[in-house]
Amino acid sequence: MGSKKTIGSLCIIGTTICYGLVPALSFKAFATGVVTETLLFNKFFFAAILMWAYIFLKKIPFRLDRQALKVMIAIVISYIGIATTLYLSFNYISGSLATIISFTFPAMVITVEMISGREKVRIIKIAAVIISIAGLCMIVWSPGLQVKILGVIFALCCAVCYTVYTIGLSSESVKDLNSLVTAGYVLATSAVFNFGRCLISGQPLFAENGIQLAYLIVLAVVCAFAAILMFCFGVKLIGASNASIINTFEPVFACVFGYFLVGDAITGSMVIGGLMVVLAVLLANLPVRERVIDGSGS
Repeated sequence: MGSKKTIGSLCIIGTTICYGLVPALSFKAFATGVVTETLLFNKFFFAAILMWAYIFLKKIPFRLDRQALKVMIAIVISYIGIATTLYLSFNYISGSLATIISFTFPAMVITVEMISGREKVRIIKIAAVIISIAGLCMIVWSPGLQVKILGVIFALCCAVCYTVYTIGLSSESVKDLNSLVTAGYVLATSAVFNFGRCLISGQPLFAENGIQLAYLIVLAVVCAFAAILMFCFGVKLIGASNASIINTFEPVFACVFGYFLVGDAITGSMVIGGLMVVLAVLLANLPVRERVIDGSGS
């Protein structure tokens, strides 16, 4: 049992490192002349091929009923929104900063679920939302850090898309569907969408030299396919809640890789704000017993 927990935890840590690499590797790719449309098409195209090859090889059922199809449409649209708005934010702010801001989505999920009645109103959940918002404010208004408001808006839009995506994944209609199949549909649809973006914008579909191709292959194989595969294996071994807690440290890895690989600026206020966001996500995921607030005041 201990061995399974260790392997599962290592898988989730691997996933977190892979996702944390995305901003830094994307900026490295941009420096070689790759444009966003080409990067996203290649990332999702190659990852989708690998994912569906794995699904067919393992003979994983992938058919959707009508209700699951409706939810899947919402999931893939929201995921396309995640990738599009995140990369749009990269045009105005650093990748590590955009990642931290986008990780306010757990607070948004909690808020939506408490308002809709899907989640009980609990003190610790409210505290998580407040801490997350306070952390975001500290990051955006960091002294000495030049932040373009449009980049912040796009990163927040990414968080909103993440919220819709997360709620969609928790829907009863797709809950029993293999997560690799969900990933397969998401990756394939994202590839088609960005194929269209390349055609409309007149940007090249594929890399123009070996260095560009190397970055695009790493983003596809490591940061998309391998990351998703490790996450699914990890969740099976240690459970979704434990996986979510470990995955909280993605912004931390994004900041570390951003600092060492592309020279992202990191201020004291940004570090404190980022840690507050991480703390908020931890509070939101930890199975803590707390007093429920209700209208009777009991």
